[in-house]
Amino acid sequence: MGPGRLTQVCWTASTGLWSLAGRTTDREGQRMNRIRRVLQWLSGRRARLVPAAVVVVALVAAGVGFSLWRGDGEPAPPAGTPTAPAGEGPVDMAGRAPLTGVPAKDALNRPAVTVKISNTADAHPQRGLGDADIVFVEPITGGTTRLAAIFHSKLPAQVGPVRSLRPMDAALIGPTKGIIADTMADRWVLEYVDRVADLDNLGSLRVPSGTYRLDDTRRAPNHVFARPGELLRLSDRKAPPSPYFSYAAGLNQSTAQRSGTRAASVTIAYGGSATATWTYDAASHRWVRAEKWSPHLIEGSGQVAADNIVVLTAQRDTSFPKAKPTMTVLDVFDASGTLKLFTGGKVVSGRWSKGTVNEPFEFTTADGKPLLLTPGTTWIECALTTMPVQVR
Repeated sequence: MGPGRLTQVCWTASTGLWSLAGRTTDREGQRMNRIRRVLQWLSGRRARLVPAAVVVVALVAAGVGFSLWRGDGEPAPPAGTPTAPAGEGPVDMAGRAPLTGVPAKDALNRPAVTVKISNTADAHPQRGLGDADIVFVEPITGGTTRLAAIFHSKLPAQVGPVRSLRPMDAALIGPTKGIIADTMADRWVLEYVDRVADLDNLGSLRVPSGTYRLDDTRRAPNHVFARPGELLRLSDRKAPPSPYFSYAAGLNQSTAQRSGTRAASVTIAYGGSATATWTYDAASHRWVRAEKWSPHLIEGSGQVAADNIVVLTAQRDTSFPKAKPTMTVLDVFDASGTLKLFTGGKVVSGRWSKGTVNEPFEFTTADGKPLLLTPGTTWIECALTTMPVQVR
């Protein structure tokens, strides 16, 4: 057997073993890169003198190790689970909206405005939500979620009902380096967000009267509505956000379309009435959202719909001593975990990682390639690892 063929066989064998291990951690990816470099060296001119046994020893020295369990305690995916995309890389974002990847007619030279939105039954139908580029769904207590909706491509006249900040807002919204609207929070939460997040926090008690509108047709506390245009006028932030995700050129080039399997719906068991189900609508090529008690409706705009759904699972963050036992906080910075991306009637598994509070998430396939979303709106369902996620 020639050296080139020998190297190819060893690389195929090693990657096959790694596939059994789930290939889940950055450290394992680094080991595989070391293996690749060793094999490339061995396949050179000097490798003609290297017997097969030395190749095996080199693989072991490079750090080959494998396990049938994920590093985060989850079993490895069953054989046949789609994990790796092939093909084209991220689209060039020049001339595209940074938070959707859609070609932009205008320059969009303004900061992003995030609004914290109530998501209890009496807060529906919500106002202005359909214009959001990105929406994070946060579990805040047992059976209750809250939304962090990021607006940049479009700025509705009003958004709400507005509610208070939570600690994980710092990590979710900090990467936008923009403005955040809220009805304040406990003092320790405000102090934490102000200290760590690169945001202009224009909470309802920090701005002139009239910046937020009180709607007498809604019952308190779901009667406060933000006006993004007024918040932009008051803020000293001027720079637009950097791209938050990586996008394909179009739906057919997205990771889920190229490498995923078919999916008709996904249910995230937040508990109680907050349990959410997304169902694929083939006519529009989009996903529509419902909660346990009703379709998720927007005032005057029908049902919530999105082009990409990301179900991101994380451990509980217990590092806030002043947090009440009933408060749910997810560990979403200096951390990593697993995710599922739903796009165009397909689903693909991947991983997320995040560095500091103000760094964006990195979404990758299980083998470390960028996870490419289809251009459009994205909802990220953030769930505890203990919350069941059912795909059909």
